[in-house]
Amino acid sequence: MDRDREFGEFVDARALVMRRTAYLLCGDWHRAEDIVQTALIKLYVAWSRVRKDSVDAYARKVLVRTAIDESRRGFFQRERSVDVVPEPAVTDDSADFDLRQALDALPPGQRAVVVLRYWEDLSITETARILGRTEGTVKSQAAKGLAALRELLEDEPKLRIYRSEVIRKGKTKLARRRTAIATAMAFVVMAGLGTAGYLALPQSATTGFSSVDSGGSKPKPAADRNAQLSAVLRANYQLPPGITEEDVPEINASAFGFRERDGKRWAVARLRDAQGVGGVTIWLEHTADREIGTCEDSFEFDLKDCRVEVRNGLKVRAGAYQSAPGYGDRVIWIAETVQPNGTKVVVRTDNIGRFSQELWGKADQSGAPQRSAPLLDREELIKIATTPGLNL
Repeated sequence: MDRDREFGEFVDARALVMRRTAYLLCGDWHRAEDIVQTALIKLYVAWSRVRKDSVDAYARKVLVRTAIDESRRGFFQRERSVDVVPEPAVTDDSADFDLRQALDALPPGQRAVVVLRYWEDLSITETARILGRTEGTVKSQAAKGLAALRELLEDEPKLRIYRSEVIRKGKTKLARRRTAIATAMAFVVMAGLGTAGYLALPQSATTGFSSVDSGGSKPKPAADRNAQLSAVLRANYQLPPGITEEDVPEINASAFGFRERDGKRWAVARLRDAQGVGGVTIWLEHTADREIGTCEDSFEFDLKDCRVEVRNGLKVRAGAYQSAPGYGDRVIWIAETVQPNGTKVVVRTDNIGRFSQELWGKADQSGAPQRSAPLLDREELIKIATTPGLNL
């Protein structure tokens, strides 16, 4: 079967790299294998929907989310009772090493290059683009960083993830999901037939009922919700004097007009004042977290001047990161919060003013900065992030 063959080849090629990434996230080789196995099973179930040119990126996303979910469980939830005593644990001398601490001991530049190149398996060109550095610098820092970690990796325990077992469990989970979907669809059809029969009754029999919901309006389609969010933003936030907004034609986006993409709702704009241009991006997405974390929890690389504040009853994390000296002085400010209904709001502004088509809605960090600093500061980003009604 093509599905199993393709997926098996992916497991053979990527399981080791995924296990190392999982170890960086949890600090334990055995838990890392459990995380990878769970992530691979989820990936198998979704395999037919994954674009083959982006399977690595999708796998990384699934792996990270699985690791986060696993870390939130209590100890009692991870333990399982069994009828038979398991085989003796494999001795793992490398468990004595904390690879995360070793990475933390590296200079920030080397640490970022090592993780992107050898754990995320990005090319030199991709790594250089993400970090805003030259390919020569990436090669040099990768060699130095890898040399410092090589002894630890040589003591890594043997990989014990078998693709046949992953595929077997994946098939079981896929069959259960299909059964659940079929059952739900049957219920919907039955409910629909019952509703159709009810609506066919004479009008007098339905007096007092309306197709309008209890809130006084019908459910809004996605396009209407985007328009609502755009209106909410414009009604509750005004740009500082002297700054104007512009559309972004290179990615076919109207200024501060929300649209759906990649499971999120995005709004972008190019900003301009007398000194030059910059950009701003807002996106909304669902999250299981009920509030934003600390600065140490941020996934943003080398976030500087980071602070967590409470505004309008919301916890907001805001900070900035800047490219290394001599590589264009690109600056990006970020503010993040989580609304009470679980909507994560992220606002970013930059001094570049050019948007990436590959990473839609985000600043094109290969572009040259147009000014010394972004047009919006921390305070303005926090105002946007805590705008009332800006949620999914």
